[in-house]
Amino acid sequence: MNENQRPPQPGDFLRDIGKLKAHIPNPARDFGMYQQMDTAFHGLHEYLDGQRSNYGRIGYGSQNLMSDLSKAYIDAIQCGDEEEAAFTRRKMERLNEGLNKAIDSNAMPETADNFSRTVWQERHEAELFGAIWPVIMDKRETIPQLTYWKNFGGNIQAYLYAFLDVTTELAKAVDKEVARPDISTEYELRVFERYLAIAESITLRLSHERHIPGYVISNGFGRWMAYSTKLRTAYGAIAHVRKDLGLRYSIQRMIKAATQK
Repeated sequence: MNENQRPPQPGDFLRDIGKLKAHIPNPARDFGMYQQMDTAFHGLHEYLDGQRSNYGRIGYGSQNLMSDLSKAYIDAIQCGDEEEAAFTRRKMERLNEGLNKAIDSNAMPETADNFSRTVWQERHEAELFGAIWPVIMDKRETIPQLTYWKNFGGNIQAYLYAFLDVTTELAKAVDKEVARPDISTEYELRVFERYLAIAESITLRLSHERHIPGYVISNGFGRWMAYSTKLRTAYGAIAHVRKDLGLRYSIQRMIKAATQK
């Protein structure tokens, strides 16, 4: 082997398999929802992939090394070796400083407090609702440009959670809209169909980022409120609307069959 050639690595098989090709909906069907999200998410997958790698390499590496240093420091103290204890203590301080710098430089998953995260998420959720709702009501033809993740101004968790939560909020708004007594059946069905096309594209694009490092994959706002749980909630909202639409189509078919007898 050429001495400049990279030696085989245990994780090479992951790179060789590569990413799965994403299913991309027709922009005309979902009013450009997936396309606009894909633009807003450009580079996010690679960013999270790097964080995921660092989470194991730097995070667990630091944790394990600190454990070893702690034991070594205790042993030195017990043996009365003050010089070795001081040397080990300095290593512990350097390790702590290095890990803090890695977190501050965004090399590690974010750990923003819940209050800031909630503010960021609610703001973005409202912005998304304002962009999407006119399309569902057939007052706008396509989804406008969405905020790029690097320009968001909050952490990535809040950015992604806003897309999840707006799917549910839009479903609630659809329920309220179709309950109005002054709308036509055609408009009612159109609202259902436009919501479903958009919501399905939102969850489809979000599902590509479901393998997110520690702060989302196992923790959300509470101990068991995982990103995947929020994603299932969004799927549930879509299923609820789809069921309502199916019921209305079923009623239409029954009326049509009865009038043709």
